[in-house]
Amino acid sequence: MIKTRLRSVLLMGAGVLLGILVSVAWRTHEPSAQAQNGCQNFPQTGHKLCGSFLSYWNAHGGLAQNGYPISEEFVETSDLNGKPYTVQYFERAVFEHHPENRPPNDVLLSQLGTYLGKQNYPMGFSNVAGQEPFYEIRDGTPEQALKSYYNAINRKEYERAYGYFQGAPNPPANVAPPYQQFVAGYADTASVALAVGKASVDAGAGNIYATVPVVITAKRTDGSTVLFSGCYTLHHINKGISSNPNDELWSIQGAKLTSAPANASVDQLLAQPCSR
Repeated sequence: MIKTRLRSVLLMGAGVLLGILVSVAWRTHEPSAQAQNGCQNFPQTGHKLCGSFLSYWNAHGGLAQNGYPISEEFVETSDLNGKPYTVQYFERAVFEHHPENRPPNDVLLSQLGTYLGKQNYPMGFSNVAGQEPFYEIRDGTPEQALKSYYNAINRKEYERAYGYFQGAPNPPANVAPPYQQFVAGYADTASVALAVGKASVDAGAGNIYATVPVVITAKRTDGSTVLFSGCYTLHHINKGISSNPNDELWSIQGAKLTSAPANASVDQLLAQPCSR
């Protein structure tokens, strides 16, 4: 049995989980893997695990820690040091073979934290507990743009957040309230967590539009929380149409959010249809 969860982007979390790199499914059965010629076959993903990688997998948490293999072994050039390594990808990890090391240190985990940290947070991580690192990707997916917007909210960088609205620094009244009113609306907000559903993207006459279902969990300064759900509409134009490069970045064209019961299912709320 497979239960699939909609992909979500969380700016905050109550627990610490190892992220599933590719698969977003929980399987409720144990693997019916078959051993053959020093390898173990996994019909769940159609891949096998052999040799030192199999030994490492078994000795370091197996399925619970690493998940199923989602690739065969292949050679990949590291983005961190430019060297080629034999690697294998798993749902929750990437194994690297380092023949320059003696066993059992010839198999190491890829430095995913370092790689993703440099990719997503080029300004680095603060030593101050509770301070969210700077994140901004407006030329990627609409989900990344919304994550960037709420990153600015959580960092109290309201001018940056306001700049995400279409027409900023003076967006139309139907897009955003005046700046001071916008800032005042977060006076009793300590932090915000964002979850996003599957974006719907369409194009026309050089314009790209996206509608994104969201669930917002806002923590107030008094310690209480409130839940909102709804849809964002984002927009940008195709490259080469405008002389202003900012027009090619995602901007918020509108949002329809309503309060939701505190015990509501996030998955069900994210499954709601969105339209422009």
